[in-house]
Amino acid sequence: MEVKKRDGRIVPFNKQKIIDAIMAAFRSVGDTHLEYAQTKAENIANYIKDYAEEKNIILEIEEIQDLVEKGLMSLKRKDVAKAYILYREQRSRERNRN
Repeated sequence: MEVKKRDGRIVPFNKQKIIDAIMAAFRSVGDTHLEYAQTKAENIANYIKDYAEEKNIILEIEEIQDLVEKGLMSLKRKDVAKAYILYREQRSRERNRN
């Protein structure tokens, strides 16, 4: 599976990047149940990988982030989803400023 970066490059899918981003969102809200967070992060990353492979498509970064948001919103931890969304918006503003 491959991913299309914002600059147009096609790179191999890296499930760990999704897991790291989700874990950072959990940590940012002070979550100490990292086993739960790790499991949910892996589930979301696996879903995204399976989704792209099943449809035989190359996902763009924005699409992956949208799927992460949906996955986080499906959890009971809306605070984690909010933290992820706010961080994503902040990064987008920074990119647009540059």
